[in-house]
Amino acid sequence: MNQNLSEKLERYLYEKLPLVEAIGCHIADASPGHVKASMQKSRIVTNHFGSFHAGALYTFAETVGGALFTSVIDMDENTLIARRGEIRYLKMVTGEAFSVADISAEEIERIKRAVREKGRADFSYTVIVKNQDNETACEVTFDFLLRRNK
Repeated sequence: MNQNLSEKLERYLYEKLPLVEAIGCHIADASPGHVKASMQKSRIVTNHFGSFHAGALYTFAETVGGALFTSVIDMDENTLIARRGEIRYLKMVTGEAFSVADISAEEIERIKRAVREKGRADFSYTVIVKNQDNETACEVTFDFLLRRNK
């Protein structure tokens, strides 16, 4: 576990995206190309019948995807934008949501090469969120744009 990177990612997300801190997203473990995150049940993330709100799960998944790419891409030189997201809800979350996301060195290099050559890269990534029973609660496929800052 790279505690330093975990803490750095979490601070970065909280600073840039206050909603991430508000929903209680926690980066438990991170290394380049790997992120493990969790979100605890709270009044902010639950709906009227006691499970996690659909919007909170979507925001959590988008945060995990963003954190994963922030672990390997210099965000001072680039901007990551979620252009589209499609979510499939499968099971309710009533306790804790968590996600583990990984990306291969080859895929990272492919994305970086596209940004070097074209100034941007379009790619898809699927985030899987699990519930307190380790069941897949939702799958969210994002179409991301990574562009070099001007």
